[in-house]
Amino acid sequence: MLRLAWVLLPALLAATPVNAQSPTSVDAVGSTPVGVWQDVSNRIQVEIVPCGDRLCGTLVWFRWPNDAEGLPLVDLMNKDPALRGRPLLGLTILQGLRRTSERTWEDGKIYNPQDGVNYQARMSIRKDGALRLRAYVLLPILGKTHIWTRIR
Repeated sequence: MLRLAWVLLPALLAATPVNAQSPTSVDAVGSTPVGVWQDVSNRIQVEIVPCGDRLCGTLVWFRWPNDAEGLPLVDLMNKDPALRGRPLLGLTILQGLRRTSERTWEDGKIYNPQDGVNYQARMSIRKDGALRLRAYVLLPILGKTHIWTRIR
């Protein structure tokens, strides 16, 4: 379980928000986080989609989707015991990201299944097309930045 936590944490914290508009050109694709993103360790992928006027993101792929017994990974660390059996694959981990500028989304939350905690989140798309996600507690300075790469 500890190994799983170290594998997923960096990827989950790097999750990205979604734009409420669909891309219509190459330039539009570069300025929206809507799509599938992979963490730098290539261990997870998150699909970001519009959720009303905000963005959300779902875990859609794991390099190692099963535990040592061959069973699908579940949300074991959730603070709510009733949710500890839910599968991680398909779990919404990003919510509420609101577009604040052309390439920036804020006021979101990211859930980390490794510790069962929701963190505040903000995201931006860098000029090179990579997604920059900042997950934090209270203030952005009290957090960590992760970089994700667009898969599609």
